[in-house]
Amino acid sequence: MKPLFLTASIAALVLAACAPANEAPAGDAASGEEAGAEETVSPESAPLPVDLGSPVFEETADDYTIRAVVDSRIAAFQPALAEDLMTSAKSRLEAFKADAIADGTAARERSAATGEENWFRPYSMEIRFTPSAQAGDVIGIEQFSMVDTGGAHPNYILTGLVHERGDEYPISLEAVVTDMSGYGASLKKHLIEAKSERAYDDTHRQNVPAEVEEILGSDAEAASKFGQNFTLAPSTEAGKFGGITVLFSPYDAGPYAEGSYEITVPAAELSGKLTPAWEGRFGGEPDLPAENPQ
Repeated sequence: MKPLFLTASIAALVLAACAPANEAPAGDAASGEEAGAEETVSPESAPLPVDLGSPVFEETADDYTIRAVVDSRIAAFQPALAEDLMTSAKSRLEAFKADAIADGTAARERSAATGEENWFRPYSMEIRFTPSAQAGDVIGIEQFSMVDTGGAHPNYILTGLVHERGDEYPISLEAVVTDMSGYGASLKKHLIEAKSERAYDDTHRQNVPAEVEEILGSDAEAASKFGQNFTLAPSTEAGKFGGITVLFSPYDAGPYAEGSYEITVPAAELSGKLTPAWEGRFGGEPDLPAENPQ
């Protein structure tokens, strides 16, 4: 039987990945495999991205494979931001690498001492940063963090980041939204719609509103607990953002098999709910990929 050997730092990485998106991109990392824009990708079959000209860091050894990718469009927006994201990712990957080596060594020593089968299988971790939308001096970014430590399946976490050019820290939701209850109500409405589309039968579909209410809580709680993990959606109107996209990783809004959700609150529904500094930044309709209709 495989011992519960996962080192403390891997557990810390998993917990850190759940940190609010309005914190600097540092301690997130461990439970993760993503799906790029609401690409609900099965972690077992998700292809690695093809990153032409993108900054990539990767390293493979007997005990681990680690990889970080910062999309080249982020570097084009602001080289320093791309460098900071890569530095943060490499720091987390190095911690994961150390744990993989420690666990692999311990497993081999245990196997040699007891004659039992060596349970250890190489660990892997990948972190990707992909822009979701850019308008003027602001860019929305989706961070995807995946970890596989030989369990039943890899785990992944989606984290939203919004950066203004020249500012090293992500923009907080409070800087963008002033009517949290109204924002939360829209978020719940669109999550109900998305979960209803994935419901496996009519009975499950009928239970979705109550399920969302139980998970997200009141409108204000939905905004403060889940709505903080946001990025920005592209718009059909040039120079604008088409809405706010909230990222739900597996387990956030349902069982793992249900996958992740990327729920966009359209610009039209944000009208009157935004701070004066952001009211003019939204317009048009969300210009979302065909495979991610809202």
